[in-house]
Amino acid sequence: MTFFSVLRTIICLAYVGFFMLCGIVLFPIEFFIRRKDEKKAMRFSVTVTNWGFRCVTALTGSKVTVKGKKNIPAGEAVLFVGNHRSYFDLIAGYYNLPFHTSIVSKAGLKKAPVIGGWMKRFKCLFIEQNSLRQGMQMIKDAQELMKNGTNILIFPEGTRNKGEGVGELHAGSLKIATKPGFKIVPVVFTNTREIFEKQFPWVKPQKVTMEFLAPIDTSGMTREEIKALPDALRKILLETFEKNNSIVI
Repeated sequence: MTFFSVLRTIICLAYVGFFMLCGIVLFPIEFFIRRKDEKKAMRFSVTVTNWGFRCVTALTGSKVTVKGKKNIPAGEAVLFVGNHRSYFDLIAGYYNLPFHTSIVSKAGLKKAPVIGGWMKRFKCLFIEQNSLRQGMQMIKDAQELMKNGTNILIFPEGTRNKGEGVGELHAGSLKIATKPGFKIVPVVFTNTREIFEKQFPWVKPQKVTMEFLAPIDTSGMTREEIKALPDALRKILLETFEKNNSIVI
């Protein structure tokens, strides 16, 4: 590993520590704003998070190219369904999502110092993967948020894919959209795993692609179409992943 890779990794880790410290300092400010105006507090929380994620991405030396933003429907909440290969799917991607977008995450992050607190503040949803009852409640909570205009981002593979391509999608997570008939917008991340996990614990600059695909309207789907949706959606994600993975930006 080169000297610059080691130095870049140290700088990134130092910044993450600094950002977490800033988060602790900013908690009282967010609390004060929330007492007066919850919408302003929400925007404050998202702004702080976006600022932190942008800085982390920049410090890795990575560049994010965003494609297909015109595919995001205006004036309505959608379910963003993404492939999942790295923590950087979220770090490099969240600030490119429309305000306000809530994230469905594993329950362990809820207890993470500082990070868990900020995630709660912009209404992230947490799921216990082995609890059917809790999963059903998460779906109901997500649907309620969407009815009130909040977008949802979910990674239906359930965990980070450490292999190639796109893993199987859990059909249950798509019920967030299919039961009420919301639109699904597939979003494909490429080269995020190569920033960190592939050569753990070292950070390496990458040219990341984040591409939004054409929305899928679930409102008129038959039972058979809904049943086939996970495989059809996986195929769409995989085709775009392989296309972008072969392109040098």
